[in-house]
Amino acid sequence: MKRLLAALLSVCALPAAALAFSPGQGDFFSLQNYQRSRAEATSANLDASRFHFQILFVDADNFHGRIAEGILARVAEYNDALFTLFPSSATISTSPRAPLDAAAPDEAVEICNLLDLTTCSEFGTAFELAYLDEYDLIIAMDDDIQSLILRSVPPESGYEQKIRLLSEFLSIDFCGVQQNGTMTDQSLQDMIEPTLWERVLPFYNTTKGASSGIFADAATWADIYSPRMVLTETGAAVPNLSGWPMVEAAMVVACAGVTRFCLDTMDFQFNAAFQTLLEAHFHRPEHLGVSIEQADDQLRKGSLSVTGYFSPKQRHARIEQHLESLRSKFGETS
Repeated sequence: MKRLLAALLSVCALPAAALAFSPGQGDFFSLQNYQRSRAEATSANLDASRFHFQILFVDADNFHGRIAEGILARVAEYNDALFTLFPSSATISTSPRAPLDAAAPDEAVEICNLLDLTTCSEFGTAFELAYLDEYDLIIAMDDDIQSLILRSVPPESGYEQKIRLLSEFLSIDFCGVQQNGTMTDQSLQDMIEPTLWERVLPFYNTTKGASSGIFADAATWADIYSPRMVLTETGAAVPNLSGWPMVEAAMVVACAGVTRFCLDTMDFQFNAAFQTLLEAHFHRPEHLGVSIEQADDQLRKGSLSVTGYFSPKQRHARIEQHLESLRSKFGETS
């Protein structure tokens, strides 16, 4: 059954190489198209057949990764994906920035407490290359970490598509790639619970264009408690772009982007798998005499793994749409 599900889901995914962006296509470089092509390649690399994704944040300081892990778990829970997305974190132990002690830094524990996260009490884990096969998605906190991991694997190994930067998920063009350009800032904001959104709001417009460097430096005690708003010389209140609050806001937005990206990828692959089932079972004129209920029973016998992803109402709507398409194809009326 698992092999059948994996085969069905693979039908909808183009090879990652076919989705890679080629600078030679077209007359000009488009950052938007580049982000989408990278997102499509990563989405195609994921395998939704296990009904969940394991995600590993990798840092070099035993600091950012564990906080991102906790934020993603909180965002996932708010979006009913607590048992769909399973975040973890690890540290490049050979990095000059890596602490000798695997215990959580006091500053990280304080941030976790402020955000009501539950991951900072555990000892850190050293990153190993074996994790590339154990996790569905590897998210590096900055460019240096991503480059180090990529340099450690053989060329053309296929791992590049699953090793992404956290900052890439700040872009709705990246995290909303399966929505065909219809994703909005508001839809991303709706994924963040109100208490977290209040902390994000003053910095949201700034974080959208942030590079991976925003997650490179660990916070100090002064950073953590720096004011979220400061006064200009004219007395106007503006967001404080120095210190931890802006980094925290960017991390929350990016984790919401990771959640949206993964859930959309799962929906996309199961929708395609269900459509493949429909086309395999119902494709001739005599199939038009089948009722929706009969078709549903037949499909469920064919693959409970795929059909079980959808509610009866969702299945019936898809079956009805497919049968209507067959009627149009064969020139019959309902």
